[in-house]
Amino acid sequence: MASSAGGAIFASADRLIFRPPLIGRVADDRAAAGVYLDRMRTRLAHLRRVRLNRLQIDWLLAGALTLGLELETWVGGGMAFRERLASALLGATVTAAVAVRRLYPASVGLIAGFVAALLSAVWGPPSLVFWGVAWICCMYGLAVWAAPRRFTWSMAAITLATFASAAGPVSLSNALQFSVITLVVMVLVRRVVGDRERRAQLAERERDLAAREAVVEERARIARELHDAIAHNVSMMVVQAGAERRVLDGERGSTREVLATIERVGRGALTEMRRLVGMLRSDAGDPLAPQPGLDDLPTLVGQVREAGLPVQFQVEGERRELPVGIELSAYRIVQEALTNALKHAGEAHASVRVHYGADSLELEIVDDGGGAAAPVSNGGHGLVGMRERVALYGGRLDAGRRPSGGFAVRVLLPIR
Repeated sequence: MASSAGGAIFASADRLIFRPPLIGRVADDRAAAGVYLDRMRTRLAHLRRVRLNRLQIDWLLAGALTLGLELETWVGGGMAFRERLASALLGATVTAAVAVRRLYPASVGLIAGFVAALLSAVWGPPSLVFWGVAWICCMYGLAVWAAPRRFTWSMAAITLATFASAAGPVSLSNALQFSVITLVVMVLVRRVVGDRERRAQLAERERDLAAREAVVEERARIARELHDAIAHNVSMMVVQAGAERRVLDGERGSTREVLATIERVGRGALTEMRRLVGMLRSDAGDPLAPQPGLDDLPTLVGQVREAGLPVQFQVEGERRELPVGIELSAYRIVQEALTNALKHAGEAHASVRVHYGADSLELEIVDDGGGAAAPVSNGGHGLVGMRERVALYGGRLDAGRRPSGGFAVRVLLPIR
């Protein structure tokens, strides 16, 4: 183990980087809870924005098709005024429906089919390019995203409307040919593209479910570990208060009463804490052992070396006592990062760097292997667990592939 006064891992190591007003004293749980909830809300908002991207694309596509249709209708030739007006109004209904084809695929398909049948019954099949593109987009949405029963009823209604349009300029044979070709193409698209997309959505939901289960399991694990650490401190407080109360003489009744109150409240807090966290205990139970801290990192590094991964360990800054929860989280983060490197890096070397800043603790775990660290490891922790621990204290986590090869995990935990 080496100790030096090198530079910080993060450029902002000497100041808090995440919402300093929300991070209060170590003993103030409300500030840490506020930071944690704020980070969780940020992550959920990011997921919602990602899901809205496709809807935004449909809105842009609908706007472009509507504009192109109007220009093509009024600038192009070969149509009477009534036909232009009908194409501009009814066609705009179809192009605008493209914006909501993912939300209401059956309704959008019915609108496109009925409008096409109506125009064909009066003036013949529309020959506008933007109209055709919008009609295909609506039919694609019906084939891929509609529920099976709605798809069946919608196709039956569209087929009947197409046959009804044969009363106009469209012949019955052309209507029959168009209906058969449309029906065959729609069924093929639904079988090939629709099934593939549904399988992809199912796989994505399974991944989300696995990630949520990993988060829940990691939160329970963190709660159990913090319970042990807090229970130890409260137990020491109760024992010292009880010992001091017994040695006081009768002349200090007020002090004796205060200590008795502290002892009684502390014992009640321990009882309620054991009752609450007892629900989080796994059936197998956790081994009864002191919770590890930063002083145990050399032992951890030695175990990883014996397992076959060469690791360099470096400490920078002045070692000082930190809150038990932060030391435990830092140890677990290093442990998980080294475990991932041991599993996925292959033939590689790793380094662990711990930096004590003025108001922060920084960790850097880097390997030069060719493998990739799994976001969720087999045990249900991995990067998910790291993010949970870092978010609990309002810190910062950067994890990803290095441009020069290998994987890097960098963590900043604010201390105040």
